[in-house]
Order: sequence, then C-alpha cells, then structure tokens
Amino acid sequence: MFTLGIDAPAADSARLLLSGHLDDEAARQVLHAAADVVRCGCSRLVVDLDGLRSWDDDAAYAVVGCVGLSRWLPDGVGVVAVTASGRELARQAGVVVEPDIMAACPAC
Repeated sequence: MFTLGIDAPAADSARLLLSGHLDDEAARQVLHAAADVVRCGCSRLVVDLDGLRSWDDDAAYAVVGCVGLSRWLPDGVGVVAVTASGRELARQAGVVVEPDIMAACPAC
C-alpha cells in the first residue's frame, strides 16, 4: 500500500512524503502532486523517500520526474534519502541526494 503525504516544512516550500510500495499508479500520483507544487507557486520541493519500503523498478521514473521539475522552481528540488531503502531508490533513479538537505531546511 502506498501513501503520499504533503506538508509545508518552510515558507514557500512543499515536501512530498512517500511511504509504502511505489508502483506505477503511485508514481503517477507523485508526479501529479509535484506538478501541483509548481502550479501553486512554491519555490522549493523536497521529495522524502525514507518511508518507502519497496518499489517497482519502472516506477523510479517518478523520482526522476520530480527532480526534472527543478527548472520551474526558483529554489529547486531536493531529495531526502537517509534510510538504506531511500538511498537505493535514489541510486536506481540516478538522482543525487543532498547530504546537507536537513541543515539547509531545518524544518524538513
């Protein structure tokens, strides 16, 4: 089962909290939510992968798609992946995890 949470840890930013199993349907939900963040005028998006326990290999495109939105956000997109599973998904998706994202956004 997949759960997508959205919060605003800092002014003008949004965080997508992904948990459970990321499959193709869930990946589409993530991309729609990320697009909504751009449309709402946020300047930064944080994608938190640490709640994911498993994923379909072809669903990793959702993470790539979120990172691709960085050109539309003044402060870009950051990926949080502290857990082993979160880091593995980031690696499979070929995205860079910001090692100091927690320092850069204390509310994240």
